[in-house]
Amino acid sequence: MNLDINLSDMGRTPAARPPASLPLMRLTGASKRYDQGDSVREALRSVDLDIHRGEFAAIVGPSGSGKSALMKMLGLLEAPTSGGYQFQGVPEQSLSTEQRLWLRRRFFGFVPQAFNLLRSTSLQGNVALPLMYRGLSAERCQSAAMRALAVAGLEDQGHKMPDELDSTQQGKAAIARALVCNPSVLLVDSTGPTSDQPLCPHIGGLLRTLNTEHRITVVLVTQQASAGHWAQRTVSLNGGAVEQDISRAAAGALH
Repeated sequence: MNLDINLSDMGRTPAARPPASLPLMRLTGASKRYDQGDSVREALRSVDLDIHRGEFAAIVGPSGSGKSALMKMLGLLEAPTSGGYQFQGVPEQSLSTEQRLWLRRRFFGFVPQAFNLLRSTSLQGNVALPLMYRGLSAERCQSAAMRALAVAGLEDQGHKMPDELDSTQQGKAAIARALVCNPSVLLVDSTGPTSDQPLCPHIGGLLRTLNTEHRITVVLVTQQASAGHWAQRTVSLNGGAVEQDISRAAAGALH
């Protein structure tokens, strides 16, 4: 997939392709604080983190460790309170609201923790929604939705309603909906009500396939350290700071 950011599409001067060594996403001393009435909660503390094109990184840690704040920052949904974030060399603080939206729609696919499937709409209709919001024809939306469902292994389930599916199938449907716009980066939040359970092998295997065969950069946030089995790299957060950053190869060398 083409990961170039065409800055001319955002009303800016076109830029040369960044060096291949430049990280796709880079956090530098990034902190995130939330005002909570008379107090301040520090979700992230001086995080330095690079995510490269084609990586599958699992961000793991206990509840309250800063995982969700980190994912929102990577996906340009929230900005650091201090420090910096760059997406393919473009500093987030230099972007307007419209430019952030353009980048999110062009490059990112989000899989929320609760899946957020509409119970009154078929699976195919759920997956087609992001394209319908962009004004594409119904025929193109439905055709793209069926292709995304096929990639997720649900090609024969498009007519079903979400309540007819088990939790694994619903998770695959949420992934298909994130894929329908052909993203370069998939951000998966697996910190929901079943976060105390190991990552389902069917979901872990699908994410690995999307990474290795479809060349999508995958960032998975989860409470389960065992999810690192599916990823190339495990980044452990604790108290809003990076506690450990181990690649699968390096982890294997420790045993």
